[in-house]
Amino acid sequence: MLAQTENGRRFDYSGTGSESRMRGVLPPLERNAPAHNLAFSHRRFAIVDTSAAGHQPMWDRDRQVCVAFNGEIYNYRELRTELEVLGRRFDGNSDTEVLLAAYLEWGCDALAKCNGPLALALFDRRRGSLMLARDRLGKAPLYFAHHAGRLLWASEIKAILAACPDHAFPVRSQAVDDYVVHAWRDLDGSFWEGIHDFPPASFAWVSQELALEPQAYWRMPEPAAGISLAPDEAASRLRELLADAVRLRLRADVPVAFELSGGMDSSALVALAANGLTDRVAAYTVKFGEGEHNEEPYARLVVDRYRERIDYHVLTPVHEDFWTSADEFFCVEEEPFHSPNLHTLQLQRRAIRSDGIKVVISGSAGDEVLAGYATEYLLPYLRELTGHGEWRQFWREARMNSEVGLASLLRRFLQDGLSRGLGQPLAGIHLRRVLAGAYRAPGNIVRRGNKSQDFSGRVRDNLGPFMMNYWLRSGNKASFAIPVEPRAPFLDYRVVEFALSLPPQYLIRDGWHKWLLRKAMGNFLPQEVAWRRRKMGFPFPHTTWLQYSKATITALLADTQCPYVDARVLTKRYDTLAVSYPLPLWRLVCLSLWWRRMVTNRSIDAGRIAKA
Repeated sequence: MLAQTENGRRFDYSGTGSESRMRGVLPPLERNAPAHNLAFSHRRFAIVDTSAAGHQPMWDRDRQVCVAFNGEIYNYRELRTELEVLGRRFDGNSDTEVLLAAYLEWGCDALAKCNGPLALALFDRRRGSLMLARDRLGKAPLYFAHHAGRLLWASEIKAILAACPDHAFPVRSQAVDDYVVHAWRDLDGSFWEGIHDFPPASFAWVSQELALEPQAYWRMPEPAAGISLAPDEAASRLRELLADAVRLRLRADVPVAFELSGGMDSSALVALAANGLTDRVAAYTVKFGEGEHNEEPYARLVVDRYRERIDYHVLTPVHEDFWTSADEFFCVEEEPFHSPNLHTLQLQRRAIRSDGIKVVISGSAGDEVLAGYATEYLLPYLRELTGHGEWRQFWREARMNSEVGLASLLRRFLQDGLSRGLGQPLAGIHLRRVLAGAYRAPGNIVRRGNKSQDFSGRVRDNLGPFMMNYWLRSGNKASFAIPVEPRAPFLDYRVVEFALSLPPQYLIRDGWHKWLLRKAMGNFLPQEVAWRRRKMGFPFPHTTWLQYSKATITALLADTQCPYVDARVLTKRYDTLAVSYPLPLWRLVCLSLWWRRMVTNRSIDAGRIAKA
């Protein structure tokens, strides 16, 4: 989705459908409508109602409202039924047409009725105004910028860059420092000055001066004052909400599959689907050769439990060299990314897509929503216990934690206290020293403080700018480049609202993270899966990969033009950093390659590098 408005002239409309065909011209506006040009364009990946009746930009029957919309409204059938009772009629079966009718019926209140990712531009001819909007958690990307008297917005940054002269938007030094030092992304905008991220859970009418003043239509709920549900009731409620989230995300007019890693989150979703939500469940698992990283045996336990309902597919890791498609992948991602493993994940989804699958349901965000990361949530929880004088419970949780040993935990607890005393992350201070010389830190940056220190604040931070913004956008871009549509039931806003209402001891209890989910699914999963202590995650050998890629990387660094990286110093210290600090090394490498591809528009030519 790319569009723009321009000051100084009357309105002239054109739009494109899935094959970039013109869809018509808007009749003249009323006399007192604001004077501007407006254009929508849209290229469709059809999932619901794949016929021409679902093409966009789409007008309502009376040609009063036009919308270009990226995303899915999972509850479109329920909304359609409600709207039909109110007298609305439909010509097709798409969720886009339901969105239009919902807006005509309820105005901007329709946004709060939609469940699913959503980024839209809507022109209301009756009021001569344009609206931009985005879903509650920012699952669908939406960027905007002002340039030369125009307002531009798009689902991808490169669409805005292509519509403006070179160097219209300089690199934002604060974003560079946040990324290199803290591995933070998207805290307050993109990597380009002037290209902004439209805020989640908001809408904005564009003024005649092309100004945007976003208004929130949803906020994350505050934590409950006390415990309103007993553990059994809370577990049952969580299971019901997740089951309904899966049910809605199974809706599609194309093939749908599940990613089944063998971990708790994806296993829970597959089990819920296999318990009557659909006749057959297509599940894909990746099998690694290394036993310590291979979760396939756990996935197979889930499949054996529901053998008659699951079509099981085992993939072996795809070992396509990152460098054969690095040029394309950097362009797809648009901004520096956390790990080359993101490319590996895309390769796995390409393999799933080759079987005709167009929608993939995953356990993504389960750890953010339900406090699954010990490194993120354990210390805030322990601080909360000590703050309330609950020392006995503090020692119980510290001793029993399923992922962190007691000695390591106590050391982290002390370091965390020092970090809070300094007002900024201790790890960031250390890393600046480690990278000194190789990283040329910009001078005009703000030394940021750490995330929220209280438990509920940390969960909210990670569901917003500190984690979820980046995970959603990087994954969205990698998946739609295939294309495959990713769906994440744990990000259903009802699940998020319920999780945020729970007391911390329902999420971390007796040493178990995501305790309530384990309790909710205990009778639906093998015990070896539901109560497995060791969390693996998707493995990637960063040190080995960096050592293997050294010749290619140093050849690329030799003529880097990135002002934030001293290629000579970095090359000299490459081996040491690859062993001791592989991820910070990757971030400097990635920053340099991103600069080459996206800032100076020079290709990352694997063939030329190999010959060199």
